[in-house]
Amino acid sequence: MKPNKKTLLQQINAAKPVNALTSKLTSRTRKRSHKAIERRALIVGILMNTMQVLGGVVVVLMTGLQAMFLDTAFTFISVVSGIVAVYLSSRSVRATKRFPYGMFALEPIYAICKAIFTISLLVFSLLEAGSAAFEYFVYGRGERMSLGPVLVYELIVVVLCFALWAYYKAENREINNASSLLQAEASSTLVDALISVGIGGIALFLLVLPSGTPLDFLHYTGDFFITLIIVLFAVKEPFEVLRDAFVELVGGVHSDDSLNAYVMSQALDHKPEETDLEKVLVFKQGMKYRVDMYIAGTGEQITVSNMVSCKRKLEKALKKRLPVVDVNFVFD
Repeated sequence: MKPNKKTLLQQINAAKPVNALTSKLTSRTRKRSHKAIERRALIVGILMNTMQVLGGVVVVLMTGLQAMFLDTAFTFISVVSGIVAVYLSSRSVRATKRFPYGMFALEPIYAICKAIFTISLLVFSLLEAGSAAFEYFVYGRGERMSLGPVLVYELIVVVLCFALWAYYKAENREINNASSLLQAEASSTLVDALISVGIGGIALFLLVLPSGTPLDFLHYTGDFFITLIIVLFAVKEPFEVLRDAFVELVGGVHSDDSLNAYVMSQALDHKPEETDLEKVLVFKQGMKYRVDMYIAGTGEQITVSNMVSCKRKLEKALKKRLPVVDVNFVFD
C-alpha cells in the first residue's frame, strides 16, 4: 500500500521527540556551546583590533599615508562589525513566535554586508592613492612620503593579525566550520594582515632606498603602489565570502564535499525500512543545517513510527558534527 505522501511527510517532518522537554534542553545546551565558542572568539577579536586601531590612528596622524589610512580604517571596521557579530550571534539562535526556527539568515546577511563594505573600502583607497600619484606623474606635484614609525607598527600588526586569523580558524574548526560569522571575520583579518605585510615591506624598501636614483619617484608615489598591491592581493577574500554567504542566503546546496559525504553515510545508516535512498541534499544557513533525504518506497507499507524514529536517530547522529540540524524526508 502506497502511503499518502503529503499526510505522511507532514507527520514525520513535524514529529517531536518523545521527551520534548529533555530534547529541547539538550538542543539549547548544544546551541549555547557552539554560540559560546563563536562569541568568545569574536570578543577576543574585538579587543585585539581595538588595540591596533589606537596605534594606527597615531601612525596615520604622523605620516598621512593613504595606505596607513586604509589599514586603520579596515581594522576599525573589524571592531564595529565584531560588535555587530556578537549581537547577531546571540540573536540568530533565538526562536520566537514569528521566527520559530531562529533567525540564522542574519548571519549570511552580515557576511554579505561586510564583504561589500570591504570591497568598497579597497576601491575607494585605491582611487584616493591613485589621484595623488596622477598629480605627481602628470603635474610633478607631490610630497615626499613620511614613514616614521610605520615599519615597527606594521611588524607588530602582522604578528597580531596572523595570530588572530589562526585563532578564528581554530575556533571555527572546533565547531566544524559552522560559523559564517567567524568565517567572515577570519577572511577580513587575513586581508588586514596582507595589507600590513604590503605596507611594511614597501616601507622597509623605501627606508633603505637612497635619494637621487631612478626609483626616486617611489618616495612620492610609493603610497599608490603599496595600495595597488594590497588591493590586488586582498580583493579575492571578500569576494569569496560574498559568494559563499549569498549561496547560504538564497538556499543553495552546501558545497563542502567532506561534510556531504559524512551526511550521506549517516543517512544510509539511518534510512527508514522498506525504502531506498536516492539522494541527499544539504543546505546551510548560518549555523543551521537542513538535510533533505529523497527516498522511494520498496515495500508494501511504510510505517510512520519507523520513519519518525529514523528521523530522530539521524538528527542525533548528525548533531555530533552539526550544531543545529533538521532532517526532512522527501518522496521524489
